[in-house]
Amino acid sequence: MSQSDIYNKIRWTLMANFRLKEATNHYKANLSEDLGLDAWDINQLIFLVEKQFNIQFETGIEKNIVSLNQIASLTYKAMHRQTGSMKVA
Repeated sequence: MSQSDIYNKIRWTLMANFRLKEATNHYKANLSEDLGLDAWDINQLIFLVEKQFNIQFETGIEKNIVSLNQIASLTYKAMHRQTGSMKVA
């Protein structure tokens, strides 16, 4: 799955669970300042992403997340770490 595909799925999750305007450029938008998410909302979004992609981020990652593109990038990396660790030599 490409990072673009991951972003689109996360964006859909964001739109479905947090009342946001479609016209907003969500990719580079600051989750708090531009999209109006508070710390609780960001934690909820991270939980939903972990559940949707069957991954787990490091504890405390929510303190460093400021944009949707960061979540997409971290999700992409986490998915590839999982598949990489499952490969048998």
